Amino acid sequence: MIIDFHTHVQPGTDLPAFLAEMDAQGIDISVIQSLGADQDTLDKANPHIEKVVAQHPDRLIGFASVMPTHKNAVKDLEALIASGFKGLKLHPPIQHFSVDDPRLAPLMDKCAELRIPVLFHTGGVFLRTGVIRFGDSLHFDELAIRHPDTTIIMAHGQPFSHDPYIVGKHPNVYMDTSVRFTNIARLIPNIGPELLSWIRSDDKVIYGSDASPTKLWRFKHNLDPIKEMAFTEEARTKILSGTAKRLLGL
Repeated sequence: MIIDFHTHVQPGTDLPAFLAEMDAQGIDISVIQSLGADQDTLDKANPHIEKVVAQHPDRLIGFASVMPTHKNAVKDLEALIASGFKGLKLHPPIQHFSVDDPRLAPLMDKCAELRIPVLFHTGGVFLRTGVIRFGDSLHFDELAIRHPDTTIIMAHGQPFSHDPYIVGKHPNVYMDTSVRFTNIARLIPNIGPELLSWIRSDDKVIYGSDASPTKLWRFKHNLDPIKEMAFTEEARTKILSGTAKRLLGL
């Protein structure tokens, strides 16, 4: 079984092509993330994801998004989870917040209470208005200390950074393999087993592609290195589906 923990399906894009490429790559389930830099965008993105998940509940799982520093963030999240979303996606650079912001605390506490995972973008962005320093993964060390009961996944995990230490030292922190890990793996093919050794665990890394109907090639581009690395089969199974199933309660 393969679960892609990090994908996007934007309004107005080709969902049949997205599902067909999942089939072509042997991906059983994709977690599709809501994304938006402002409330107006999220007001369109969240209902769209809810709709497509309802059409394909055996293939798609939805993560909602909210504006985390807005006063209604907790209330908005509660309503979205009640409507069927299984997690939360936040993007500090494009939503213009730092995970150090104390206004984030009530939302993180609510995620712990609801027992839902939170996927955070880390790393750079090409969007002109994105603030790259807000994507610095170093700040997630303190976030995990302040919120030990909140499940945190750092998207776009970077092996040559603070990420392995933060993931390794905090039981509630994970990383996905989308984009940055894959790019490094194509240069250093066995970085994966080394990463698991640094983290001292084989159940803290999750396959993700950041694929979308407009970037279907990312499914294969991010999946092939994991299939080809010299992992134990037990570790590969955890990366491709086992840990995701546990975090999603499947």
